[in-house]
Amino acid sequence: MSTLTVARKEFEDAIRSRALMVVATLFAAVLAMVVYYQLYMASSARLAAIRDPARVASEITAGVSILVPVLGTMLGYKAIVGERESGSLKLLLTLPHTRWDVVLGKFLGRSAVVVLSVLIGFALVGVQFAASSELFSLSVYAMAAVKMAIVGVTFVAIAIAFSTAMRTSMMAMWGAIGLTLLFVFLWDSVLTLTKSFVERTPENSTVGPVSELPDWYYLIKRLNPRNAFKDVTPFGVEPNTFYLEPWFAVVIIGVWLVLPLGLAYVRFERSDLA
Repeated sequence: MSTLTVARKEFEDAIRSRALMVVATLFAAVLAMVVYYQLYMASSARLAAIRDPARVASEITAGVSILVPVLGTMLGYKAIVGERESGSLKLLLTLPHTRWDVVLGKFLGRSAVVVLSVLIGFALVGVQFAASSELFSLSVYAMAAVKMAIVGVTFVAIAIAFSTAMRTSMMAMWGAIGLTLLFVFLWDSVLTLTKSFVERTPENSTVGPVSELPDWYYLIKRLNPRNAFKDVTPFGVEPNTFYLEPWFAVVIIGVWLVLPLGLAYVRFERSDLA
């Protein structure tokens, strides 16, 4: 119950501070622009290529997958270190809460803000999407919303791990910025560079210069939590190994949820709050 008490307080504080309203509004606005672009503003060739509800949903989630990590890290990075600096963390721990209650409760409370913001955004935009396009599929669209919410929760977990492990808000902020840059921009840049070294054309190819990449390349691509639910292999290429199967996304997300929070808690449990 102590964990739920902390989580409820975090969520209620987000409502009082209007953080939930701001995050939900921002996400809905960006999502609306992405949907409008994908349905009406993209080139005619691109529009012709995505005349399928699943493909449209994939393009939409790709468009907002940059914003979701930013929202998750911004909501999480100051969760604990901010209270450590203000001195309120000591007061919180004088109540019947353990340090694990605080870490898990703050994670649950701030995750609820991200999840609700994403679901509100998808619901609001989905009404207009359904009314204006025959490409809308409720099941596909709802699954895309759930996947984006899970990605957001993952980045809250990683950011709270920074907040738990660091001793100042400045350090946690730079950790969150570095985290966002890594997963949103640098990861793909490193993969592009790696691709230039490992890409090859199979000998005696009868269909022209088809590029071939090792399976581990796609695994590295998928280890980015933004890409966990994506089909990272090229169109028409069947995955040859278990870690490229759809179910393996659960393993990847599970590791990103458990490992950072677990390591940060160990450090937090052993640290002095002074």
